[in-house]
Amino acid sequence: MNPSPNPGDEWPSYYRGYRLQTNPSGDVWWQVYNGTERLYVEPTPDELVEDLLSLKRLGGRIRITEDNAVITRVEDGDEYEQIYVGDISLSGKLVPEEETEFSVDIQPDGLSSGDLWPSVYDGAKFSFSEDSAWWHHPQTHKRHPVNTELPNDVLTRLQRLKPTGGSFRVTPWNDVITLVEDPPNPEATKEQLHELPRVIKNIIILRRERGVERLPVYVGSLDTVPIEVNEPRSLTDSLSAEERAELNSWSGSLGPTKDIDPSEHRFDSTTETKPRDDPEDW
Repeated sequence: MNPSPNPGDEWPSYYRGYRLQTNPSGDVWWQVYNGTERLYVEPTPDELVEDLLSLKRLGGRIRITEDNAVITRVEDGDEYEQIYVGDISLSGKLVPEEETEFSVDIQPDGLSSGDLWPSVYDGAKFSFSEDSAWWHHPQTHKRHPVNTELPNDVLTRLQRLKPTGGSFRVTPWNDVITLVEDPPNPEATKEQLHELPRVIKNIIILRRERGVERLPVYVGSLDTVPIEVNEPRSLTDSLSAEERAELNSWSGSLGPTKDIDPSEHRFDSTTETKPRDDPEDW
């Protein structure tokens, strides 16, 4: 097991997690898009702010991983270095400025799988398809396979909610959430949508206006964090005996099984591409 880094050390893992921002005045907030209102974290995590400002005097963006590590990026010449700031147990509320009556719980509780998520949709982003899961590197665009075994109940629920696969998020307190087009219980969803905090309803509307017509739902919780990921496969990697046997078996099963209509392979340039189910810049 690798020793824990000290504040200011280079972050040895990947840059992902729940997004917050800070400034020199000590404010900490979450924001859905640039130009929208800030939701301030209350109570303010003063120790976190102090640690961050000692490393970045102007503050800036931070991420909180699924293992509660606070990380940020600092300029290093023409590039950015990822550094560790400290640990935090994120809690409290997200509060619109001077409108405390519309505050939102950071950590909702009492939820069942399939319930609408009544807080902001954020966290470390992963993707899955059938029984496999991976982390998509936003800079290299490579898929890093997840090495940590996801709980069977969480994986099964994800498969039921999104049969064709897709993305999900893991919060700093280890809840798993995702975006769905077809909620499992439409009648219950209508009632829960009515009961959502006003702030969350408006966030859903903002995202619908950007073409993402999905609702955030609670899936379950993880027992093991952080989620470990492996390096992606290289085109020069050698094949194991098992992989060679599987490839040979698969190639032997190839061949036409039915007549193919050429029209099925035509590209319709007029078809609009829908946004991904969870754009990275949320």
